[in-house]
Amino acid sequence: MQEQSLQDQTSAAIQLRPVVLIVVALKLMVFALLMTTIHIPAPTSMPLEIASVQ
Repeated sequence: MQEQSLQDQTSAAIQLRPVVLIVVALKLMVFALLMTTIHIPAPTSMPLEIASVQ
C-alpha cells in the first residue's frame, strides 16, 4: 500500500515538472519584459566648464 502511494506521488511530480518549468520560464520572461520597459533616467553629470586663459 505504501509503495503504491509513493509511486503515485513520484508519478504526479514527474507529470507536474513541465508545468512548473513553463511557469518559471514565463515569470522570467515577464520580469525581463518589465525591466526593459522601465525608463530609468540617465545620471546627469555636471557640465564641465572649460577655463579660458586670458
